[in-house]
Parts: sequence; C-alpha cells; structure tokens
Amino acid sequence: MSKDPESFIVAGIDGSAAADAAAHWAADEARLRNAGLHLFFAYQIPVVGYPEYEYPPEFGDAIRAAGQATLDRVADEVADTYPDLFIKKTKADADARLALVEESKKASLTVVGTRGKSRLAEVLLGSVALHLAAHSHSPVAVVPHSTTPPTQGPILVGTDGSPNSDAALGVAFDEAASRGAELVAVLAWDGLAHKHFGRRPVISGSADEEAEAVLDHQLAVWCETYPAVPIRKVLHRGSAAEGLLGHKDGSTSKPQLMVVGSRGRGGLSGLILGSTSHTVIIHSGCPVIVVRPGQ
Repeated sequence: MSKDPESFIVAGIDGSAAADAAAHWAADEARLRNAGLHLFFAYQIPVVGYPEYEYPPEFGDAIRAAGQATLDRVADEVADTYPDLFIKKTKADADARLALVEESKKASLTVVGTRGKSRLAEVLLGSVALHLAAHSHSPVAVVPHSTTPPTQGPILVGTDGSPNSDAALGVAFDEAASRGAELVAVLAWDGLAHKHFGRRPVISGSADEEAEAVLDHQLAVWCETYPAVPIRKVLHRGSAAEGLLGHKDGSTSKPQLMVVGSRGRGGLSGLILGSTSHTVIIHSGCPVIVVRPGQ
C-alpha cells in the first residue's frame, strides 16, 4: 500500500506472547479487509507516591525505549509476512485500557490478546481485554495466547433474537464472506428461556419450533444480503456459551472464529459485558469478536 488506507485495525501490544499473536492475527485480518494495521503500545511510568523518592529520568527513558523497541520488532515481523501492508506505529504514555478505547473510535476493529504482562499471570482474562470488550467503540477481537489461531473451519455466531445478536450476525456474515467460510448460527435456549425470545413474531407450537422460527426470522435479511455465504443453523438446548464452546459439526474442522454480542436477552440488562461473551472469550481456542449494540 502506497498511501494511508481508509480504515485501520488497531492492535494493542505490550511485548507479551499473547499480544504478539494478536498483532499477527490483526495483520491477516487487515489484509482480508484491505485495511491498514495500527500497532499501539501504551505504557505508564510508575508513581512512587512520595516526591522525595521520584524515579530518575533515565527510568522513564528506558521504559519509552523498550516500548519503541517492541513496536519496531512487531512491525518488522509483520512486514516480513505482509510486505504490502500499511503499518502505523504509536506509543502513548497512558493507561492501555483507556487509550485503546479512545483509539477504537477510529478503528474498524480493535484486537488484543487474552492477557498481557499482568502482575497476576493467573488471571484468565486480562483487564485490558475485559475493559475493551465492554467499552470499545468498535468490535473487539480477543485472540487466545496459547494456540496458533486456526485459518480454516467455519465462523460460529451466537444469536438469540435480540438486536444485540443481530449486530453480531452482521459482523459474522461479513467475516464469513471475506474468508470464504461457512457460517454456523447457534441459537441456544432452555425451558426457562422459552418465553423470552426478543422482538419476534408470535409463534405457536413447540419450543423447538419457536426457536427455529426465531432463528429463521433473524437470519432472513442477512441471507439476502450475503447470498454466497453458506449457512448452517444449530439449535442447542442449554446455555449459549456451552453451545458455542462445545460445538461439534461431525468433522475434524474446528471454528476459525467466533462472534458474539456483548450481552444477550437474558440476565441483567444493566451488565455491560454479558456472561456468555465473558465465558466464551476466556475458554475459546480461536479468536472471538465481541460486538456491542449499534456496531
């Protein structure tokens, strides 16, 4: 690319293996979308709390130099794989959570690893990933740190008839179209949820028939918009996270990507990040895109 692209994918990096994996996945996503890649490194100089014990200037200089070295290293590695990709590098003295949320206003997608260089390495989901999934202005992709993300297999999307899952469907169909992949739409329900399908036509019949009708109704407009995307419908009796994480399609191919809404129709509507999205991004073996309402 010889000039700035119209859209950018932002990848938050911090020198960790998880962030490196996220940056490489983001680069491949940028290639698929004909977008640029914006590598973003945020750092903070620790505050001692006592003026007489301030860190020497050399300490801050070393942190800034380490950040720049990390940016340069990751950019060089990505450029070796994607020589035509437009890469932008930024380092900022700021809280990574707040800075990435601000950067997400200008991003088509924001990408982070499941956890970075946290003091508590045992935390399953890093504070940056959790904060972004709940507050980002763009969809957020959380890339697992322990495995190489698959590049084959279907795109899984969770749906429940709600407007939030409709936004997730839009992103999932777009991803399936750009990757030439099958889309598997999973609607999970149980006896307690039977009467709570959101914004649907009145349907009579069994719970299975109602669930299938809700799924058909929500998929109809997207199937018309993306007629070339092969679609498979799955009804799962149980929790949505269980249906997505335990999905088996009878073959050896695992999903290459999951897409979920930030929260569904169940639980407490005041929650910014729902239990399904939280659980899926913690335990998924593939990248998960979380889509908030209106995205």
